[in-house]
Amino acid sequence: MKRIKYLLFPLFIAGIFCVGLNSYLNKQNVRMLNEKNLYGMLYDTKSQVKDKGYYANEYLTDRNYILMMGSSELSHSTDQHPDNFFNTGRTKNGIITSGRAYTQDLQHASMVGSFNKSKNKKVVLLVSMQWFMDKKGERPDRFQTRFSPVIFYKYLENPKISHKTKVKYAQRVAELLEGTGDFKEEQLYAKLFVKKNGANRLIMTAMKPYFSLRKSMVRLKDKGILYSSLVGLPNKDPNMPRKTIDWKAEREKAIKDAEFRVGKKPGIFDGKPMFIDKGYFREYMKNKERTYKGMYNYVNMLDAKEFYDYKIFLDTCKETGVEPTIVLIPVVDQFYDYVGIDRNERAAFFAKVKEVTAPYGFRVIDESNSGSSRYFLRDVMHLGTVGWTDVCKQIYDIYEK
Repeated sequence: MKRIKYLLFPLFIAGIFCVGLNSYLNKQNVRMLNEKNLYGMLYDTKSQVKDKGYYANEYLTDRNYILMMGSSELSHSTDQHPDNFFNTGRTKNGIITSGRAYTQDLQHASMVGSFNKSKNKKVVLLVSMQWFMDKKGERPDRFQTRFSPVIFYKYLENPKISHKTKVKYAQRVAELLEGTGDFKEEQLYAKLFVKKNGANRLIMTAMKPYFSLRKSMVRLKDKGILYSSLVGLPNKDPNMPRKTIDWKAEREKAIKDAEFRVGKKPGIFDGKPMFIDKGYFREYMKNKERTYKGMYNYVNMLDAKEFYDYKIFLDTCKETGVEPTIVLIPVVDQFYDYVGIDRNERAAFFAKVKEVTAPYGFRVIDESNSGSSRYFLRDVMHLGTVGWTDVCKQIYDIYEK
């Protein structure tokens, strides 16, 4: 009996500590989210709070923050990044830019599906053609670097999401966590969720206490990461004057910035000028025509598995009441013609994205034909100074007016 007491007493103390820590973090995080100037945290492109967290994103999107989700285009490579328009005291809506290289549809579905309160949330998805170029869809190794246990469990506990959609989601998560070293528990949970036969029900019942503990720990960790991100931030300046955005002036600046980035003499590729950043051109494209010629001839985006994940995202939005704005990001026409994905193939791809989206009634900003527009892109695939300005202006017109 004494041995049992000795075993249970440390667990009891640990439980009391965790409950107290959870309560403390809840109070402090809410206080700091209200009092702190969040620009430093929101500007951080490697922030786990934005890309893998739940609590800050839920809290801020309930308070007029736009959640803009995408991938590598969200790096801070130009002054025209959305953070510099929406998080600088010039708009009534702030913005959370969530995503970096290799973040794709299933991760974004996870984020949307994790929210308790979804209706009226402002959500933007930047759809990149590159996500659909691998027929097999997202790669497990890349998915695992972006995977978040806390939003995974939140998604599967969301009562607004249908069991059918949850099964599709869990099945894909189980596939993409194959070979994982860090998320074996989540892969097992996903597999048990997908196939609820007699044996799996017994396993799930037997492991329920363990999974309950696991969920509590990943949620506590998320709150701890948020706390450490907030505690060093300065307080808001209550006297900071409210400014406005002069979009005409911003576009003029975007053109001037692009002219400097491209240089006086644009790089020549396949005998034609490329109006992209000179640094990018020198490193990746100069004198490399032979390397790129027809390198993507094998690509068939219309059959890409990524469309399956994109539908999971759309179903998740519909069932939770989110009405996202879908932005179709273009590519440099000249380059993709050369590498083997010609204009007709690209048009067919973007047409399919719109066709898949149409039944849901979600708003689409179609920039797929802007690939030849000078300075719209800073390289062959990422939004440039003019591209970001134009896209942000459209987002502004939708949510600010």
